Amino acid sequence: MIPRELASFLQEGLGIYVATRNASLEPNGAHGVAALVDDAGAHLTVFVPAVAAARLLPDLQANGQVAVSFGRPTDNRACQVKGTVIDTRDARDDERSVVEAQCDGYVRSIENIGISRAVTREWTRWPTVAITLKATAVFNQSPGPSAGTAIS
Repeated sequence: MIPRELASFLQEGLGIYVATRNASLEPNGAHGVAALVDDAGAHLTVFVPAVAAARLLPDLQANGQVAVSFGRPTDNRACQVKGTVIDTRDARDDERSVVEAQCDGYVRSIENIGISRAVTREWTRWPTVAITLKATAVFNQSPGPSAGTAIS
């Protein structure tokens, strides 16, 4: 579902936004800090600071639907992965280095567009909740004529 080249993009350290909805179709969301794609490209795990994930978990437990948007600020490349949650858990200590590396990559990219590290210094990175979803649709969200088209 998630092609290997796209998986590399998703794991480089991007702006990540995780969106859910409740039974009344009211939206909810939180900033993600890192992502991992399994080798088969079928599952995506997104890491959300625990303090923010607390808002999402009731929606995910109730309906399992999630959309995750990814964007690279330096060139506006973006995509959205929709899916069904198959697991939520506290992130493991051995995953922290991945979270930190991707956060650092994102901070470097926004520095390149003029946002000072002083702005991001206090962002919560850890502890995080790992939300794993089975990808059901992937869409190009980069500005241009192919925005909104299915990638897979």
